[in-house]
Amino acid sequence: MSDINLTPILEKKMASRPRVRGRYNSSEMWAITHGFLTPEEYFKPKPRTALDLTRMWSGIVIHEQVQQLLGQPKEKKVEHRVGGITLVAKADYIPLDVDDEVWEFKTSEIEMDKAKTWHIEQTKLYCTLFEKQRGCIYQPVQNNSGLFLKLVGVVERDDMWFNKQIEKLLSFHGRVEMLWNLKLNQ
Repeated sequence: MSDINLTPILEKKMASRPRVRGRYNSSEMWAITHGFLTPEEYFKPKPRTALDLTRMWSGIVIHEQVQQLLGQPKEKKVEHRVGGITLVAKADYIPLDVDDEVWEFKTSEIEMDKAKTWHIEQTKLYCTLFEKQRGCIYQPVQNNSGLFLKLVGVVERDDMWFNKQIEKLLSFHGRVEMLWNLKLNQ
């Protein structure tokens, strides 16, 4: 008997999908608008370590479990088209019994006191994209007392802020298009 290495299976399951021209994920918006994702990196993502992949996989599983417990087993998806691009967003949960809210779940090995800046901005995007007034950011936390959704942040809808983020995305898209055209002409 010997150890079984599941890493190659995990790498295949969690592999980045090929980019689709003019299509952007809301989960990348903070990195795009703050300069942490360059147009060059957009085409060639940084490699992920086995630990990164394991954390991502665990986060997916926790999200699915929480969504099942809340009675909404799938994320809700919306596609926002503007200026020749599409911004894709997937909200973790839209409560049916609470008016005008969208919820985002953020997993971490460490219990958070408050949401990170990129969590706040992603949830703020969701407020406009899903036409909700408020966004709540929860961290699933488990301990000997039970399983909880710890509220780590609340944001309000701000369409002016949203439009500024779209302007930044369109500028980024222009730089990506130049690279895309270079790539096609090679």
